[in-house]
This record gives sequence, C-alpha cells and structure tokens, in this order.
Amino acid sequence: MSKLVNLPLRVLEGESGKPLKIYWQRRWVRVTMILDRWYDVGKWWEGEAVKLFYRLQLEGNRVWEVFFDREQKSWNLYKIYD
Repeated sequence: MSKLVNLPLRVLEGESGKPLKIYWQRRWVRVTMILDRWYDVGKWWEGEAVKLFYRLQLEGNRVWEVFFDREQKSWNLYKIYD
C-alpha cells in the first residue's frame, strides 16, 4: 500500500542532481538506493511542467517517491510506501 503525501521537501543532491539525503522530521535521512527514475508530463494541456520522479529506498528500508519540479526548482515528497 502507499499513501499520497505531496509535501515540499529539502533534498541534498549529488553532483549529477540525484538525491543523496532527505531532511525529514528534523534530521537528514540517507538514500540507500535509487529504485526507479522517470519523467512525468502531468497535465501538459494546462501548461504543467515536466517533473522528474524518483522511487527511493531510504535507510531503514523505507520506500518513498519524490519529484523535482523543474519549473519551480523544488523537491516534493509525493508518496510513501508501507
């Protein structure tokens, strides 16, 4: 199961722009593996920007989906998997 969240997120990126750490509940959580990566065009007919999504495994075996909004230049937590 998963839970949609869609909250702003602080992310520490590596040189290539990939997420290395996520700031969550007043501490940095390490990304242990990038499980998947894809682009989503969203509602392009309404002018929505392309978003870069990542499915991440974090320390503690948590799995999250985050996205980078290229237009807003911001990260968001999209989904948390149980």
